[in-house]
Amino acid sequence: MTTTQITNSIAATLSHHLPNIPIQPATGAIAPESQGLTYRLLAAKLTRERSDRFVQSHIYEIRWLDGSNIPEDLPDKLFEALETIEVEGTPYRATELRWKAWGETPKLWVYYTMRTTKVSESSGPMKQLEQRPTALKSS
Repeated sequence: MTTTQITNSIAATLSHHLPNIPIQPATGAIAPESQGLTYRLLAAKLTRERSDRFVQSHIYEIRWLDGSNIPEDLPDKLFEALETIEVEGTPYRATELRWKAWGETPKLWVYYTMRTTKVSESSGPMKQLEQRPTALKSS
C-alpha cells in the first residue's frame, strides 16, 4: 500500500462523512478567510521486522481553518470518520487520534500503523540438471 492510497482514502472518507464542509489538501498558503478542513501527511515510516515483514506508520494532520468558529461536535465527527478508513477494500484502524484546539489552528493528528508482508517472487521449478563426467584426482 502506498502513502498516496492512504491520503486519497482519508480525503474520500472526510468528504463522505462531512459533505457540507470544504476539504482540500494543505498545499502552500491558504487565504486567511478560508473555511473548512485541510489534510496533509506529516510523517511516514517503514521499519523492517523480519526479512519479509514490515511495519508502516503514517501520521496525518487535519486542520480546521476557522479558529474562531469551531463546530462543537467537530472533534467527535472527525474521530468517527477517521477511526477506520478503507484502502482498496481493506479497513485500517487508527492507532491514535489527538485533537488540539488551544493556542493555534485547531487540528487533529491521526496515526495509522499497519503490518505488511513483501511477497517474494517464486522461483520456477528446477530444470533438469546437466551432468558432465569429471575425473577424480588421486593423491
